[in-house]
Amino acid sequence: MPFTRFDRYVDRHANAFVERLQALCRMPSVAARGTGMRAVAERVEQLMQRVGAGTRTFKIGAGFPVVFGEFGAGPHCFIVYSHYDVQPVGQLADWTTGPFAAEIRDGKLFARGASNSKGDFVARLAAVEAYQKTFGKLPMCLRFIVEGEDGLGSPSLYRFTEENAEALRADGCVWDDGYKDTKDRLVVSLGFKGIAFLELRAYGARTDLHSKWGGIVPNPAWRLVQALATVVSPKGVITVDGFSSHVAPVSDEDAKTLKTIELDEAGLRREFKIGGWVRGMTGRALTKELIFSPTCTICGINTGHTDAGAKTILPGMARARLDFRLVPDLSPPLVVKLLREHLDERGFQDIEIIEIASAPYAKAAQSSTVARAAVEAASEVYGVAPVVYPLDPASGPVGAICGVQSPPTPVVSFGISYAGSNPHGPDENIRLEDFVQGVKYFGRVIHSLAQIAKDDKREFKTIETVIQTNN
Repeated sequence: MPFTRFDRYVDRHANAFVERLQALCRMPSVAARGTGMRAVAERVEQLMQRVGAGTRTFKIGAGFPVVFGEFGAGPHCFIVYSHYDVQPVGQLADWTTGPFAAEIRDGKLFARGASNSKGDFVARLAAVEAYQKTFGKLPMCLRFIVEGEDGLGSPSLYRFTEENAEALRADGCVWDDGYKDTKDRLVVSLGFKGIAFLELRAYGARTDLHSKWGGIVPNPAWRLVQALATVVSPKGVITVDGFSSHVAPVSDEDAKTLKTIELDEAGLRREFKIGGWVRGMTGRALTKELIFSPTCTICGINTGHTDAGAKTILPGMARARLDFRLVPDLSPPLVVKLLREHLDERGFQDIEIIEIASAPYAKAAQSSTVARAAVEAASEVYGVAPVVYPLDPASGPVGAICGVQSPPTPVVSFGISYAGSNPHGPDENIRLEDFVQGVKYFGRVIHSLAQIAKDDKREFKTIETVIQTNN
């Protein structure tokens, strides 16, 4: 592909692209706190306008704006999703420099949102700019949808898609979640696990009491712990009644792809600082568990006195937050129903279940246009074929965008992060080299999609052929 001029443009403007990202990362946008959200939404719209997009900001009730930008025109359309909100920063003492300082050290940009996902957004806009400057106007339509509530379950995005379904009809969708693995191989995912994010609550006395009453007053902390112990076995297996019977078998196509995926187990253990894996799994069984199995994770437990100093109390309430990561054919409503029935059957009718957020799983066929374009475009930039995950172990509001038409819009996901980006933790960062590569890569993805727009009969190599050719 004739990308010499494109790459030169990217290299000449790389510093300017990085400065745009730094400026955006210096604007706090923690959805959980709500500070600065509208200002960042305005900046996102300005950045798209600067590259030539027709834009519109949708304010959905009291929620944070959804920013819409459209490039190009033609009979073919592809959605590009991103979000401008970031995760809470946690303990400031855990950061080497301020989370919104956007400081560059050792070739890395450190900032909350650099990896998740302001970096992907700016890189993709930069690719559109470079493409238009070197190839001309896009011969198909790219519609950017940038929301501000990814960390809150995306309620405004779901309302936006319900009210604007026609604008979301597309040939495919490019998501903003992805990275290089511990062996520096690009990971391309063809879908996401679903999620049911819940809070379980147990109640005791009307308030915390002196612990001398512990022998006769019910303790909600013990009650909650006992209920949780029925949900997952000591070996980490989900034991909710009827749960496993709804897990669809792995298809022949996905089983074949699974054989091409090799986790860097030693590298991951070093990165996580752990001695081993759950149930002692390793090899193909470990990879299959990561990609194709559902999970139930206790994300946090809150009860009683946990601050410094002694305080002997009997808690008045205990609560735990859980997330279930879902695979075909598990849906969030089904999981809530099964959990409720499971607890009731064991006498835990008093345990309250509160639904915080949910999203269905989303999965694209390997034959989809966006999947083949993403895989085909990777080798020229990264030197080798990407690692293809049939299902990303993470989750997102993919169904809000990709579920508006039938059959669902195919989705593919990749990004500019690397194994050490730590997107939800302290010192979140990206490597500037990966950022620039991401710009060049997305330019080639655009080119592949543009060729399809010109000729519906264009022949793509299959994913298996691309992998075998480059390995």
